[in-house]
Amino acid sequence: MQPKLKELIFASFSFEEHSPLYIKVLMLNALIFIAVVINTIFFLINVFFSHNYSLAAINFFILSAMLYSLYLLRKKNDHFLAGYIGTAILFIAFITIVITQHGEKYTFIWTYFFAPFAMITLNAKRGLLVGILFLTIIFTLACTGIGTWQNGQWDIASYSRFTLSHFVMLYVMYAIFNGYEQANKKIERMRQNEKSQLRLFEKLSITDPLTGLYNRRFLKEIFPKQLYSARRNKKYFAFFLLDIDFFKTYNDTHGHQQGDEVLIKVSQVLKEVCSDDEDYTFRIGGDEFAGIILTNEKQEIDAKIEQLHAKIEALQIENKASPITPFMTVSIGVHVLDHTEYDYKEIFRVTDTALYKAKGEGRNRIVFL
Repeated sequence: MQPKLKELIFASFSFEEHSPLYIKVLMLNALIFIAVVINTIFFLINVFFSHNYSLAAINFFILSAMLYSLYLLRKKNDHFLAGYIGTAILFIAFITIVITQHGEKYTFIWTYFFAPFAMITLNAKRGLLVGILFLTIIFTLACTGIGTWQNGQWDIASYSRFTLSHFVMLYVMYAIFNGYEQANKKIERMRQNEKSQLRLFEKLSITDPLTGLYNRRFLKEIFPKQLYSARRNKKYFAFFLLDIDFFKTYNDTHGHQQGDEVLIKVSQVLKEVCSDDEDYTFRIGGDEFAGIILTNEKQEIDAKIEQLHAKIEALQIENKASPITPFMTVSIGVHVLDHTEYDYKEIFRVTDTALYKAKGEGRNRIVFL
């Protein structure tokens, strides 16, 4: 959020995306840059040409403070402090100009600059309050000069025009900035809602709606990342496939609603056992589940797989369709890699072979390949 000098000179800012903060910082850059340039010019004029050293001192004071604000803004990225310092300096400096110059040589004209600066740096409502305080002081000082300032030419008509024009300026600036801020708030709410919807759609696209586990699509996405992570961190990479024994017969006997409840219970066990940050569990179709385990200890893989097998049987879901046990069981095929250069298809093929071997040997067992 640091515009280049060329962008500041020609006000040709480019926006990558809509951001109220980004726009505010750009405007603050531009205002402080303008203040630096103008006060540099008038400091030189007041020193070398008009010899108005009191006004030159004020210009130097403003210039020094604005350069420091520009430093905070561009080098420290502290737009809050830069804005507050800039506002405070202009507040003090413009009042000082009114007190010392008595409106001579159009010095009153610079007071118009304060309202937009305050509203950009402090927001519309704070800027309005500070602006009212500023104008109250200015108007009070200007009122005391009626009939004496500007060689007596500062009269009630001049004062009235000055007062009215400032109030009009303050109202217009407040209306513009307040409307802009309210519009930005609405846009930001819409953007946040849109982001929430996108996150929801993204979650729905990678999760199984019944069990809440990740789906096959996400498996293909995360698999190479986890494999790379295992290689890089020298960890064991385990991939397993889990199939519910005689689930089709169970579904035909008890109905799909009961079958869905079994799938949910099995998925809950998977989530419970494979709960580490680098563990992932998936439902990849029907009654088939999968998982990825990364660990420094191979024994941890064995323990988790055994725990999975035992906990699912311990659910004691009655399965009269099973010829091997009265309760629901699972078959699991596992493939463990120790920094081996395999790809997704090869690992899946080997693990699938292990699963079918478990089924072929009578089911309700674990086979490592």
